[in-house]
Amino acid sequence: MLGMIVTCNGTNTENLIGKWRLDSVQYYYNNFSHSSTGWYQEETYEYLPTDELVVSAVNAYMRIPIIVSKKEIHHLNPLGETEEIYSILKLNRESLVLQVDNTPLFAGNQQSRYEIRYFSRVP
Repeated sequence: MLGMIVTCNGTNTENLIGKWRLDSVQYYYNNFSHSSTGWYQEETYEYLPTDELVVSAVNAYMRIPIIVSKKEIHHLNPLGETEEIYSILKLNRESLVLQVDNTPLFAGNQQSRYEIRYFSRVP
């Protein structure tokens, strides 16, 4: 399924299949931002043609079932329900940029909290 999806804006999700290294993360919360590099200790994400994601770091890994839909990657829980949605901001043979919304830390409306993750392909 993954290898045959082409989104309406021309993003070819066929490029998603393969291993990606997490290079940095940009965090946003109510117009404040900061970036982080190096904390993930060679964290890699491998998108498989079997609609699975394998996340590896520090001699451990986990498998996550996924669904790729238009410009989104849905991470599923063991019951097959969407747990997180990552928007694909950029995808080509060399780079991948994803955005995920996070739950606000405080009660109240008009809060914006998300992160943007930058990846490069592992040869």
